[in-house]
Amino acid sequence: MTRWRAVGVGFALAASSEVLVFAMTGRVTLIGGLAGSALAGYVAGEDPAEGAWHGLLTAMAWGIVLIPGLVVLSVVTDAPLPFPIEFLVPLLDTAGEATALLLLSASLPNVAAGALGSLTRRQDDRGRSDDATDRRGQSPSGGDAEET
Repeated sequence: MTRWRAVGVGFALAASSEVLVFAMTGRVTLIGGLAGSALAGYVAGEDPAEGAWHGLLTAMAWGIVLIPGLVVLSVVTDAPLPFPIEFLVPLLDTAGEATALLLLSASLPNVAAGALGSLTRRQDDRGRSDDATDRRGQSPSGGDAEET
């Protein structure tokens, strides 16, 4: 089941970080989408498959906004392609290779980032449960409970 809150949080991070990067450098990167996908995976839960799914959904939601924006920027301001695609396009020979590169670069890294976000959540939850286990033998004042 899709947790739209996770997708929304990831989208918000992707959009805000890309706006900041663009304001500071005048360039567009794909890093904001990766960060948003990782956050979406973290918010979605501990299961890497859930994180991957939410990372992909975040990437697709962000891509719906980013791609038309990039087209407008390239027409109006002659802006370059986003990093790292600008360095890979000269290595391609056909339009099919370019299409495959764009589709794979827009999806696979975000799926991996979402899965990593979920794995990070799993580690964080284990760390919290270990801390709670360590404190069971302590009194409310923080010292060890003594039997009388």
